[in-house]
Amino acid sequence: MDRIIYSIEESILDGTYQAYCPELIITSFGDTSDEAKESLRREIGSYLEDCEELGVLDDVLIEAGFYDNDEVWMSSLVTPPKEPKITII
Repeated sequence: MDRIIYSIEESILDGTYQAYCPELIITSFGDTSDEAKESLRREIGSYLEDCEELGVLDDVLIEAGFYDNDEVWMSSLVTPPKEPKITII
């Protein structure tokens, strides 16, 4: 599977942490922020593996607002890092 870059939104309610991927509409929970994010990554990984096995991964990603920049599938909600400015003296 190609590398896929997506956004994660976090929140907490009554002591339970929530991690949410708005592009794929997947939510996971945990006792800590890190647990919630790790659970979300596992859920997304499982979902995307299923999509790949069914042969619909590219279609699902495009429908969710991702684009292929020849290196990774990038979410349209994520700002790509800027190229570093290097000056040789």
